Amino acid sequence: MKSILRSLVLCMLMLAPLAACGDLPRPFEGAGREGDPSLLELRDAGTVRVEAGDDLPDGASAHLARAMARALRNRDIPAYSDSLIGGDYILRPNVVANLVEDGAKLDVTWVLMRPDGLAIDTARAQGELSAEQWFADSPNGPEESNLALPKEFAEKVRELDGIKENPIHKTYDGLVAESADQIAFMITGDRSAFKAAPFMKIALIDFAGAPGDGNTALARSAGALLQSKGILVDNKDIGEHSVILSATIDVSPIENGQKPPVDKVSIEWVIMEPDGSELGQMNQNNVVPHGSLDKYWGAVASLAAQAAVETLEGVLGQIATRKQLQLRADKKTLSSR
Repeated sequence: MKSILRSLVLCMLMLAPLAACGDLPRPFEGAGREGDPSLLELRDAGTVRVEAGDDLPDGASAHLARAMARALRNRDIPAYSDSLIGGDYILRPNVVANLVEDGAKLDVTWVLMRPDGLAIDTARAQGELSAEQWFADSPNGPEESNLALPKEFAEKVRELDGIKENPIHKTYDGLVAESADQIAFMITGDRSAFKAAPFMKIALIDFAGAPGDGNTALARSAGALLQSKGILVDNKDIGEHSVILSATIDVSPIENGQKPPVDKVSIEWVIMEPDGSELGQMNQNNVVPHGSLDKYWGAVASLAAQAAVETLEGVLGQIATRKQLQLRADKKTLSSR
């Protein structure tokens, strides 16, 4: 029986197109189908090339781009703006400027793109510049080259070199700060700048088709495993911060004259939005002795749920990142639920 249960995990097949998220892990090459090549693929880390804007003076455009690159470096993301080539990501500002008597009001939409030009997401910010800041000269000297140097170290280097912080830098740094938090979150999923972001909740509903106690046992095991990983499970309060995980189970005899007879077990896991739109799916298939799951699933439910949760965990993390939600809560938060 143990070898059968072990094979249930090892022989899992996947089928996982994920809209607006990265690829599902594929433990066996060729087991799943390729998704639409236009779907978003976020990388774990990469260099960001910040482009200059077209709708503001050259000096202001250069200051804005340098400020964003500086802000991303301060968030441990390698970034630069002094080159027109390279970059694992491209960040382009679309600026709408309204000139007023004492300067300009800006509405800046930053577009994060892949090198092939496919837009990933946007971050928007508004602010004001004085006339002096709007018509500022282009920055002097080369851009800081310490792409991933922590902010406190960069400040110490400037202090030792006797370089005073440019007050114009402070203004532009303030203009990009909120957008830099959002962009850093898009790229890395680091929620340190989003401590107030709500947690994503998983609703386990529509577990159906299994004989015996399979539906209940599989849902219970999946819920316990998710919670053990710090992921909130809430089947009652389903709202905008929720995603739904469901499973359709089928157990049917294989009519091939095999002795002893066996049953084929198929489990289709589906991740959905509350409105029913599909985010991803995964299939598990295996065989068990005929009739062994007619009443109690026992350890089979635990092993099947463990294999599924380990595979789907990364996908749930990408969905949370896309929604700008936190995936994992601390133990104190979990215990209060």
